[in-house]
Amino acid sequence: MKLFKITKNEITETKNVSPEDVVLVLNEEIKTLYVYKGEKSTTYNELKSDALFERITNQFFNPKIFLINSLDVKKQDHLEIVQTKNFIMSHLPNMKKFWVIYYLKNIFLLHQIRKNNKVFKNYDKSRIWRLRLSNTTNLWYLSLLNTITLLLLVIGLLWKMFTLGNANFINLSNNTVDPIKWQYWFENLQLFFGISAIILMILLLINLIFVLFPMKFPISPSKIKSMTSNLKESVPPVIKDSKELKKK
Repeated sequence: MKLFKITKNEITETKNVSPEDVVLVLNEEIKTLYVYKGEKSTTYNELKSDALFERITNQFFNPKIFLINSLDVKKQDHLEIVQTKNFIMSHLPNMKKFWVIYYLKNIFLLHQIRKNNKVFKNYDKSRIWRLRLSNTTNLWYLSLLNTITLLLLVIGLLWKMFTLGNANFINLSNNTVDPIKWQYWFENLQLFFGISAIILMILLLINLIFVLFPMKFPISPSKIKSMTSNLKESVPPVIKDSKELKKK
């Protein structure tokens, strides 16, 4: 077996790999290539993935390619898969030492944040960000959150107006406004509007994320609308059955 890893979109033979690498194992006897994506390796967008797949097939002359999702050996694994997993694990570094260094790099050098930032910059072409953020399920959750939040705020405002109508601010002894009761109600009203403003600001930021990073469609929604609106005009009329025509 031969061991390879992808460095800067190039495939190079190596003797050591880490969980941050995309690892390739070539079994020349059966002409099979095994691909293992390390759990901390960088995610590729569609364009880079297509280019990488083409480079793999060209470099290794179109072998059979199998993806290994985990290095954990399972009962249903074939012998070749078990051998490949053991082969990869034998070339991994001391994992305790690796994770200690990895977390220290994250704390002091912001290692993982910088890697995520690279993926984030490729958002327009990155499949993983579209699926995680702007999918139909998350849009439904957003609509539900907006509806429940606004409904609670409206109920709270109506309740405050109701208490204002039932509040007795008049001092019956001298028919003057009781300043203590009025101040107490006004402070409660300020607190309500303050909490409402904070909730609306949070809701605004959440909605702003979906506005800045909208769902990407293969065709624009306006184009779909124009096509479907003209659909009835483009469909030819249905020809009636010849028997019905004869009856007429």
